[in-house]
Amino acid sequence: MLFKKRAERLFMWVFFPLALLMPMFLEQNEYYVNKLTTIMILSIFVMSLDYLVGKCGLITLGHAMFYGLGGYLFVILAPEYEAVNFWVYTFYICAISAAIALVIGLLVLRTSGIYMIMITLAFAQMTFYYFSGSIDYGGTDGVFVYVKPETSIFGLSLFDLDNPTHFYYLCLLSLFNTLLFFKVLVRSQFGRVVDAIQVNPGRTTALGYNIFVYKLMSYVVASALGAYAGYLFTLQYGFVNPSMLSWTTSGTALVMLILGGIGSIYGAILGTITYEGLHYTLEHWTEHWMLFMGGLIILMVMVFKKGIAGFLEDLLEKRDGK
Repeated sequence: MLFKKRAERLFMWVFFPLALLMPMFLEQNEYYVNKLTTIMILSIFVMSLDYLVGKCGLITLGHAMFYGLGGYLFVILAPEYEAVNFWVYTFYICAISAAIALVIGLLVLRTSGIYMIMITLAFAQMTFYYFSGSIDYGGTDGVFVYVKPETSIFGLSLFDLDNPTHFYYLCLLSLFNTLLFFKVLVRSQFGRVVDAIQVNPGRTTALGYNIFVYKLMSYVVASALGAYAGYLFTLQYGFVNPSMLSWTTSGTALVMLILGGIGSIYGAILGTITYEGLHYTLEHWTEHWMLFMGGLIILMVMVFKKGIAGFLEDLLEKRDGK
């Protein structure tokens, strides 16, 4: 069974049917449709980070580099005033991001712990300052996307990316596929080896597995999907700027991940919804929203020590035990 835990199955049966119906209730309010779309895009980004941190033990503060690169690569590759094919450019962006991750991974994965955190942060900040100081790419203002891609396959157009509802469903499909992909990956032989590396790298090496190669491939996969999330974000808002590459973006994703539950995969969605929900509520309530948000995050981390996903799993296990 792909989803072994009851909490996972409950989440799948509740979240995705509700998400499918949500635009019907928000048809007259594009703002909330766009807000939910952003949450789904961020969930893909946080999920890719969760695989690195929770499943591979690779803690990074540079994951935002690939998030931002997803947007900048589209701007660099696509003609400025011509509609390109979404699926073709998705392949281009993921493939190029994977190649960049392969090169960077060969360097950063020779370290671990705090040293890896610092090196990934350094790469991300170098990329951030490059685009911030680049006149060709708009400097700190970024670059606008004037024409969004078309999504036809064999002449059949599936989504109109200028339509917020269509784009919402594209992102929902992407989120569902990303979740399934990571669950299949974790359950596969590759995923079992990655788990073994986490538990006992010495014994895994003794069994004949090259743990560096497995870590490198994991880093490449997660980075490519992080870039895909940045690509979607750029298409949604029609621009890309250096803030997407900043260490604060990586830090915020880590906070979402911790809130949701490290290593749970689906917890990335719960953490993103919680963080963005608090953000929206508090910033409309008081101008000092950051003070209250910081206090609430600290409180939630203390109460939900395994994250929201871990709390739900423990709660359902206790009920089953009774």
